[in-house]
Amino acid sequence: MKLPLRGGCQCGEVRYEVTKQPLTLYTCHCTTCQQQSSSAFGMSMLVERDGFRFLKGEVAAFTIPTESRSNKLGLFCGKCGTRIANDTEGRPALSLKAGTLDDRAKLRPVGHIWTRSAQGWMNFDENALTYDKAPDDSYYALMERWAAQEHAS
Repeated sequence: MKLPLRGGCQCGEVRYEVTKQPLTLYTCHCTTCQQQSSSAFGMSMLVERDGFRFLKGEVAAFTIPTESRSNKLGLFCGKCGTRIANDTEGRPALSLKAGTLDDRAKLRPVGHIWTRSAQGWMNFDENALTYDKAPDDSYYALMERWAAQEHAS
């Protein structure tokens, strides 16, 4: 992917940029992502914190409960409500909502998490990495698959 990646909210009030190569891109089928996206899944891109910055706008935040009892913040535009990212305490990267990127045409997720909550009509590519819940390998296999995909293109 050609850096920097830029994106923002629906109303244009919040803008951001990614200056380091993303670690991975996957879809999450948990019920929280379904509710947050008003869709069957959410698309998440792991981005190192020091490779991400807000360029303009006021970002609001709220705490989201997690199974692991860590603090997870939902970061969103205070004006239009568009979710920009999730930031979980203790993780080396934040989870950028990839649908907020300006250029989404070439995004190809390498896997799916929380498939036990996926909609019944969802079909997964046989080559995709799939996880019933969150990956127990700290997302390593998803990051490895992403790196291979990026180097192949």
